[in-house]
Amino acid sequence: MKKRSIGLMILFTIITSGIYLLYWYIVFQIALKKKTGEGFGGGMHFLLSIITFGIYCIYWQFAAGKRLQKAGCTSDNSVLYLVFCFVGLAWLNPYLMQSQMNEIAK
Repeated sequence: MKKRSIGLMILFTIITSGIYLLYWYIVFQIALKKKTGEGFGGGMHFLLSIITFGIYCIYWQFAAGKRLQKAGCTSDNSVLYLVFCFVGLAWLNPYLMQSQMNEIAK
């Protein structure tokens, strides 16, 4: 699992008009799958998100929160990620997830 700077993530997201987050989702899922052995690879995750018009992505954010805790995070933010999806704050989830991943990567 690789540590990433949250500030640089935000900067790259702005510079690339959000395309960086697509890359991040794929790479993050691959790393999470290697650590926990659960879920799909990054490409399949991306494909399912497209096929289901983003519905799978909502589920994935909840499941990723559970997997992060299983991987060694001290807190389970899965419900927070799910709530953020329904109140219009889902854009914060990648940064919170990466923050948790950084905690594991220490």
